[in-house]
Amino acid sequence: MATTFSYEGKFSTRSKQTAVSHPRHAIYDFAVAYPPPEIVPFDGLVEGLRKGLEREGHDLVYYTERNGNEALREFTAQKLLDDRGISTTPDQVFMTAGSGEANYVLIKALSDPGDTVVTEQYVYVGTLNQLNNHGVNAVGSPIDDDGLIPEALDELFTDLTAQGKKPKFLYTIPEHQNPTGSTTPTERRKQIIEICHRHEIPILEDDCYVDLRFDGEAQEAYASLDTTGMVMHVASYSKLLVPGLRLGYFVAPDEVTSRAVGFRSSGTANHFASLAVEGYLTDYLQDHKDDLAESLGPKANAMVASLGENFGGTGARWATPQGGCYTWLTMPEGTPMSDLVDEAFDAGVGYLPGSNFAPNGDGQNCARLCFAYETPEKNRDGIACLAEFLDGKGLMKSAPAD
Repeated sequence: MATTFSYEGKFSTRSKQTAVSHPRHAIYDFAVAYPPPEIVPFDGLVEGLRKGLEREGHDLVYYTERNGNEALREFTAQKLLDDRGISTTPDQVFMTAGSGEANYVLIKALSDPGDTVVTEQYVYVGTLNQLNNHGVNAVGSPIDDDGLIPEALDELFTDLTAQGKKPKFLYTIPEHQNPTGSTTPTERRKQIIEICHRHEIPILEDDCYVDLRFDGEAQEAYASLDTTGMVMHVASYSKLLVPGLRLGYFVAPDEVTSRAVGFRSSGTANHFASLAVEGYLTDYLQDHKDDLAESLGPKANAMVASLGENFGGTGARWATPQGGCYTWLTMPEGTPMSDLVDEAFDAGVGYLPGSNFAPNGDGQNCARLCFAYETPEKNRDGIACLAEFLDGKGLMKSAPAD
């Protein structure tokens, strides 16, 4: 009689048991990381795919070029120049399975287990998990409403270097930062570039939310402000169109790219998705960005207004984003937002606790709230529901007057 094979002693020392998660949606779902579902251009993507297949469908029996579909890389190089002022060539654009894979291969190319990497004080949980899983020590640098604080970053670089932990690179989301919603002004970016040059620390710029702006003007990209090759630029079509596409890209110096590509988990980016995206956005990029802005603006305004109505006077603070998908709620110290996630879900409101995004172990009194998924009405009502839940826990006391 056959016995069950045992894997005891056969797992790698760095592997760990990870539960397979299944998405749960609260009545008011502010935990999800989705752009507006109502403007996903299904018909346009299908038509874009059709056009691409007519042009080059016979080549689909083969894998596409290792750095991705040529037509999409040409489109992306022109988009980077037009939208972000980044001058590159199609051969320097490397398509990936979402911006997550782009970040992953660059992390692997630039760091070893035990190395130190600096991020914002709160950082996208996906990248934080990649750094942690690679054995990298992520250290968060202080932030304010405009993102990284240059003077604090300079001091952190100096202190870490003095400890023998000189950072391998700075990872930052400067435009509509995930999770805080902040955008770093151009002048501050110039200061940070000067600081990084002085410390000889490169910048990994994750620009995946830049197309989701609904108010004001985008700030200049780090990669357009620096001409030395110190900046590696990552972006995404998944955030612009639909997450399930899993299509992103990066641009980096050739010496970096030649090492990064050896760590990719797939042979190349999805060819069908590439054809659909290039075929659609070639004709409708600006129209789609306009649709995004028209949808995101009222949703963000409804959530921010409801935060003012329901959390004003309690000592809570929140971001007023100009784009992206998120705002960041900071409750008074001691408010256990990290411990209340499940109870809040049962009460009808889903959110992600700030501690999920905190490399330094703080953020227990914070929460990331996604405004992009629900309607303006549900954003307004959901924030009221969250306030009612917290009030029922005795956590909505009036703040003392200054």
